[in-house]
Amino acid sequence: MKRLLFGLFLGATCLLEPTVALAQGASLETRALREDYRRLQSQLAADLLEAHNALKSELSKLSTEVRLLRAQAATKDPATVTRADLEGLAKSIREIDSKRVQDKNLILKEMQALLRSAPTGAKPPAAALHPEKGFDHSVEAGQTISAIIAAYNNKLKSQGVKKRITLKSVLEANPNLNPRTIRIGQSLFIPDPR
Repeated sequence: MKRLLFGLFLGATCLLEPTVALAQGASLETRALREDYRRLQSQLAADLLEAHNALKSELSKLSTEVRLLRAQAATKDPATVTRADLEGLAKSIREIDSKRVQDKNLILKEMQALLRSAPTGAKPPAAALHPEKGFDHSVEAGQTISAIIAAYNNKLKSQGVKKRITLKSVLEANPNLNPRTIRIGQSLFIPDPR
C-alpha cells in the first residue's frame, strides 16, 4: 500500500507537474505580453508628447505671425485709400460745387443790379486809345524796349523813311509802360514817326 500510495503520489505529481509547467509558461507569456504592452504604451506616450510639443511650438509661431499681420493691417498705409476716404472726398466736391453755383448766382445778381443802376445817358468809351498812326507790337521772349525800337527803325530805314522812332515817343504813346519791367505777351503801341 505504501507502494501504491507512493505510486499514486508519484503519478499525481507527474500529472500535476506539466500543469504547473504550463501555468508557469502561460504566466511567462503573459508577463512578456504585459512588458511589451507597457513598452509600447510608454513609447506611444513619448511620441504623443513629442508631437504635442511640436504642435504647440508651431501654434506659438502662427500666433506670433497673426499678431504681426494684425499690427500691419492696423497701421494705415498713406497710399491706401479707403471707401470712407472716397466718400469724404465726394462730399467735399459736392460742397465746393454747391458753393461755386451760389457764387455764380450772386455774381450774376450783382452784375444785373449794376446794369440796372447804370445811367442811361452814359457816354460810350473812346473809340481808340491811339488815334495816331503806328504799330501794335506783342513783346516776345528776350526782347527789350531798345531792341524793339531798333527793329522797327531798321524796317523803316529799309522802306526809305528818314525819321526814327525814339524811346520818348514810345513812352508817350504807352503812358503806363515801365521799360524795365516789360512782360512777354505785353502789348505795346509803337508810333509811326512819319
